[in-house]
Amino acid sequence: MIDIMALSPTDLERFIHLQGIVARQDNDAARVRALREYYEGEHPIMLTKRQQEYLGALVDGEEFTFAHNLVRSVIDTLRERLDVSGFTVNGVGVEDETDDAAADGQLAALFWDWWAGNKVDSGQITLYRRALRDGKAYVIVDWDSVNSRPKFALHRVDAGEEQPGIVMHRDPEDDNHILYATRYFYTFDPLNPGKTGTQRKTVYLPGEIRKYIMGKAAGEWQPHMDAGDTAWPLPWVDAQGEPLGIPVIEFANPAGSEVDQIIGLQNALNKTWLDLIAAADASGFPILAIEYSGEGGFGSIQDDADIEGNDEFRFSPGRAIEVDNATVKRLEAANLQYMIDTMWTIVQAISGVSRTPAYYLRPVGGSDVPSGEALKQLESGIVKRAQERQLVFGQAWADVMSMAYRIAQTFGPMLPEVDPLNIQSQWTDANVRNELSQAQTATAYKALNVPDDMVWATLGFTPTDIAGFKEQQRNDEAVKVAAIAGELRRAGLAAQR
Repeated sequence: MIDIMALSPTDLERFIHLQGIVARQDNDAARVRALREYYEGEHPIMLTKRQQEYLGALVDGEEFTFAHNLVRSVIDTLRERLDVSGFTVNGVGVEDETDDAAADGQLAALFWDWWAGNKVDSGQITLYRRALRDGKAYVIVDWDSVNSRPKFALHRVDAGEEQPGIVMHRDPEDDNHILYATRYFYTFDPLNPGKTGTQRKTVYLPGEIRKYIMGKAAGEWQPHMDAGDTAWPLPWVDAQGEPLGIPVIEFANPAGSEVDQIIGLQNALNKTWLDLIAAADASGFPILAIEYSGEGGFGSIQDDADIEGNDEFRFSPGRAIEVDNATVKRLEAANLQYMIDTMWTIVQAISGVSRTPAYYLRPVGGSDVPSGEALKQLESGIVKRAQERQLVFGQAWADVMSMAYRIAQTFGPMLPEVDPLNIQSQWTDANVRNELSQAQTATAYKALNVPDDMVWATLGFTPTDIAGFKEQQRNDEAVKVAAIAGELRRAGLAAQR
């Protein structure tokens, strides 16, 4: 029990702030669950009672439900433009091995080794998808004593009812200042059923890490030590005793969730599809109408042995109808093109709102497929969005590597001393790859005596590829020098004879 009246004004303000964080966690968890459902195609179904009678089986499947899901396309089309290809330290990449920048280049190469060792090349796909879909994702940096290198754990924003996942606790007076971070999770050990399902909490402070486990009584957090822990709380300081900093790095999408802005249009698209199907079922086919001018009725329907009375009408190819005192007319099918146009108008609206080129969201062919300058113009919106996220996520990756560098200096072997430490992420080009255009550009650069490594980068080769090319060049040069030296030696021996 907390006596609010006993709290100082400062403590009361912080208590109110923390209570607000707890309240937001519940709202955020429900919201993130909804965002993920939309991404997966689990959309609400809107049918009238009449439509439910004959469309219910189409949309009420337990495993698969009806949806023309463009949410996934919008997220993945942008995510495909985000791909880290290397790092530079103070402007020096792994391919630069000048004497003046040897330490910078070595550290850039070390960062890339850590990246590869943690299999982040594939893991980044999931990370960016989470950030674009949920609005944010996280990387936790730790030390891997087995492999003697930093360890990267890519975490999502958990949306469980009782596990809010990772929460960044910020200063009420400065939203950019993170006081500490908490991670909630559940243990899972299939070989130890008694320990499975226990709720855990880890609190990351700048200079220490506190681990808790839920006691038998609800809300009773108890200090906990994992195997290998030497103290509680765990010190999180460097060799000089200075705090290493909070090892939880946030990847926040600049626009929040990309799903938010198109949910309404996505619902409208699904509803239009259902209305189109209903209209096609009700009036999308020609109908025979019989207009009686007096007493009469069906005479016969040839070759129909299933007729029961004269009030049953069945008609199919190869059959003829005979009526008395009546005129048979044909009611043409309704024109559904207006509804089809409405559907594609909504798709176009989703394209405009999300700045995703329409040809990624609807079938195209022939002259509809853009190319050349037209393609560049149509791609400009999504390219700008990708480049913006490359800047934001790139800074987050720089923070990850900076934290990893401090951790490695503390727990690992001797590392190159680099001061100042300016880390930049390198990204593959967000533009659609045009190999002919790139090759022409590379040829022009070569004619202007642009260094080979820049030409190779223009062609999309990674820093590792470029380093390999340069090593091969050095080997080829060594072979040439050895051949020339051999010729000179043989020539000298011949002259002595």
